[in-house]
Amino acid sequence: MLGAVLAALLFLGLHAPSGSARAQGLGDGPPPLDVETAVEALATRQIYRAPGAVATFDEDLIASELTDDMRILVAPFSGRYGEDGNYSDGDDYHKRIYLPLRNWAEESGLTLIRIEGLLVSSSKGVTAVPDDLPSLRRHTAQYDVTEALLDIVRHAKDADAASRSSQSPRPTTEVVEPTASQTAELVERLRRDRVVNAPGRRDRIDLPHELLKEKTGFTVRVVAFPPVEPGKVLIDYAPALARHFPDDVVLVAHGDWLEVTGRHETALTSARNYAYGRFQQATFRQGLIMNDRIGSVLLRASELVADKAFSRPQPTTLRQLIIELAPWMIGGSAMVIGGAPLGAWLTRRLRDRRIERERFEAGKARTFAAIAELGELLLRHGDDPAPSVVSAAERHSTATTLFERATTEEAMREVLAVAEAGRRTMRKRARRASAHTDGDDS
Repeated sequence: MLGAVLAALLFLGLHAPSGSARAQGLGDGPPPLDVETAVEALATRQIYRAPGAVATFDEDLIASELTDDMRILVAPFSGRYGEDGNYSDGDDYHKRIYLPLRNWAEESGLTLIRIEGLLVSSSKGVTAVPDDLPSLRRHTAQYDVTEALLDIVRHAKDADAASRSSQSPRPTTEVVEPTASQTAELVERLRRDRVVNAPGRRDRIDLPHELLKEKTGFTVRVVAFPPVEPGKVLIDYAPALARHFPDDVVLVAHGDWLEVTGRHETALTSARNYAYGRFQQATFRQGLIMNDRIGSVLLRASELVADKAFSRPQPTTLRQLIIELAPWMIGGSAMVIGGAPLGAWLTRRLRDRRIERERFEAGKARTFAAIAELGELLLRHGDDPAPSVVSAAERHSTATTLFERATTEEAMREVLAVAEAGRRTMRKRARRASAHTDGDDS
């Protein structure tokens, strides 16, 4: 298990971006949000679009739903946290962006709806994200957040009515097949170069193909397009291109959406869906790096292909253990070699194995308790969009996944460390909240 994790870190480390926007292939990167300018604008108008914002929505539909006490802030992606980013870490973002906006909304008696990159949330502590693949595709391929925004607006007006409403007012994105000439043009370009970045693509793809093949076993062909303009059709190139490259995994990006096809179709699709589900809120706010997403999908698909269901080895029987420790004992003529010393040695080995197993089970129990406590702490915070809560939730997801795979005491200690990090984050947040409350009471 640990080897697989290290391989993933090695692969992603060779092409994952640093905090620098230029290193990410994003030009100058998203600008930081000017909170003071934003609140000044929102004092006199209901919708304010900050410089660098990318999200789109049906403004007539949303405007018809707004009440006088609602404001909508359309902000740019925050960018990745780090020394060269707009914000050094999640706490820095929380202090400079989240808290000032929340406090302004509370003091003004307004409901502030924030669209940060592609993440839609409100000052009432609610966040809306796509709940099916067609909605997710439109949200990420077209940067169209209308559905999520409408859910937040209706929730702010009537939470009970919003929870009962399941019918979308928006048609799904029209998806069409490419023409023969469109396919032929891309096939010719992909035969010359395994990666094609279309004009207008800002987050450009650049993959280390040899290392990718070594770590996952996959060879790939990639086409990356800019986001689909609102109202335009999405051309589904992946199946047509896959017929021309049957030995490769074909990936086609539209904006932040990724189509993937090839052999092991089920594993590839499952891995894509897993990556979008696991990292959804963080990438919606910070901005997706498609190089990273492709790496995550292919590493996950490689695991699904290699690790079949029920493939974990069965517990070792006494006979198997003896064969493993002393294979020469299987043919009866060698039984006299070693005599009593051999018997004592086998006894010690069996005892050591028992002790190792007992330690593993004890560590497993401690780790399970830590994961359960972290889950309970997260449930108390509901849909809190604070970066520290999102970070703790990701640690909970990681710990839960690794817990199922850990088979040694050392591996289980690694899982416990991940869960403990999440618990420390949530306890620290609880202490800060308690101190803030005490300050208010005083």
